[in-house]
Amino acid sequence: MIMKENKTAKIYVASSIYDKPLKQENYSLIKDEVILQVGAALTDKRIYSEVITDDTGENISEKNQQYCELTGLYWIWKNAKEDYVGLVHYRRHFLLPDDWLEKMEKNGIDVILPVPLYVAPCVAGNYKERHVASDWEILMEYFQKNLSLEYDMALEFFNEGLYSPCNMLIAKKTVFDELCSWLFPILDAAAKRIGKREDKYQNRYPGFMAERLMTYFFEGRGRQYHVVYANKNFFV
Repeated sequence: MIMKENKTAKIYVASSIYDKPLKQENYSLIKDEVILQVGAALTDKRIYSEVITDDTGENISEKNQQYCELTGLYWIWKNAKEDYVGLVHYRRHFLLPDDWLEKMEKNGIDVILPVPLYVAPCVAGNYKERHVASDWEILMEYFQKNLSLEYDMALEFFNEGLYSPCNMLIAKKTVFDELCSWLFPILDAAAKRIGKREDKYQNRYPGFMAERLMTYFFEGRGRQYHVVYANKNFFV
């Protein structure tokens, strides 16, 4: 009888030396979580010795001030070797059962996303109200010119009111790679046109765009991927 090979998994917790101390008691990482220091190329300081950093291998660590936790997403895409990988944050973690990996395998689950958040008047409108509206128009121009077959579907999705926030996910590595191969060319094109902003918060627009794009990527592909949703905690 052929024994089923055990799958490997790692959920990377995006953290930086600039993270504010949490008011709650320290969170204990679950079995499959490990700290990934993001923006490591911008500092000589380390969260602790031997911490995994996003400035090794193929990386975009130096873009962290704009791309935020996405420099961690990119690092996982290019460097992680596990069968299942995930990205969460030092303040936000999925609430998972101990046997989450077994459940994913048993049920053929490709992706875990955060429970969708409702925003008004819609995903696109909410972005324009909270961030620089012209940036969203640049994003849609990219779809129209470079992803024309998806343009109408993207408009329809972004005119609805649900998306999974925080750039968090757990996925089969192959699926994770498919997402990143699609996502980063879009963000890089937007960043090339928009450039850097003086406002530090609004300068993080690639991360804000990615939250919406990541949800669309999976929702827009219907039954291609088996997606489930999990609650998350949030520490302040």
